[in-house]
Amino acid sequence: MNTTRHHRSALAITELTQLNKRVIHQQGVTLVSVMVIIFIVGIMAFGSVDVSHVSEKSAGNAIQRSRAFQAADGGSTVAQDRVQQLMRTRAFADTSATDGIFSRESFQEKWWQEDNYAGQHDVPMGTVLGVAASPRYIIEQVGQFVTDGGSGISSLDIGSAAYGSRSRSGRDVAIYRVQSQGYGSLDDIKSVVESVVGFSF
Repeated sequence: MNTTRHHRSALAITELTQLNKRVIHQQGVTLVSVMVIIFIVGIMAFGSVDVSHVSEKSAGNAIQRSRAFQAADGGSTVAQDRVQQLMRTRAFADTSATDGIFSRESFQEKWWQEDNYAGQHDVPMGTVLGVAASPRYIIEQVGQFVTDGGSGISSLDIGSAAYGSRSRSGRDVAIYRVQSQGYGSLDDIKSVVESVVGFSF
């Protein structure tokens, strides 16, 4: 009888030991599985944060480029008003823009790469908001024209007796080229706009 009980006890202990081993093995497998899942989820979350950061940076850059372009475009509008003001005076076009107008192709190409280019005009502070610096621009007289013979372009010898002479079409036409450079909210974001301005009067 004692032998049977002892045998049953030994079997019970063996079964419990095997059961414990199975439970421990299952817990180990579960732990490894959970760790693998956490690792995969972590990689996915990190990748998602990285993609989100890149998207946010791209959107910020697009906003800055747009702001710089709009500032340059605003500078171009101010420049067109300035051209009209200069047309009402005896303004001469020369290589140094003494009266505010460059003669044709007399300014430095990519002049905006210099901080304060001689002959540039600055848009008054506060005219364009949300930018690192005010836009600036230059005005160039396009061509050395003589009486046109009917094309509609009159003499552009600004300030001379011939300025404003009538063309055969009966119009007085003055043509200028404007280049304007604007900034975004950061001074390393820049944009340049070029426009041709023609006035018939």
